[in-house]
Amino acid sequence: MSDNRKQVVKKIQFHAARRSSLELELVLNKFLDEYLDSFSYEELLAIEKLLEIDDLELSKAIFKREASPINMDPNLWEKVLDSIYAGQGQSSGK
Repeated sequence: MSDNRKQVVKKIQFHAARRSSLELELVLNKFLDEYLDSFSYEELLAIEKLLEIDDLELSKAIFKREASPINMDPNLWEKVLDSIYAGQGQSSGK
């Protein structure tokens, strides 16, 4: 793993583990446990940018299954929601 990739992974893990909302922290870590190793470098950068968003805005997007709060590849956003809502029906169904 390149040094740049390792640095981004560490930032992602740090930001996911230190949310003010326990629910958000739990769902983000579930998602990262499942997918972190499979991300391309570009996807890692998108996830890093997503985790820079404040908890309220990010929670609203995830828990209300809204559009990504940043300009993120829709397939990657669906992967986030699918991981969080696995076993609970379709991610985008309201």
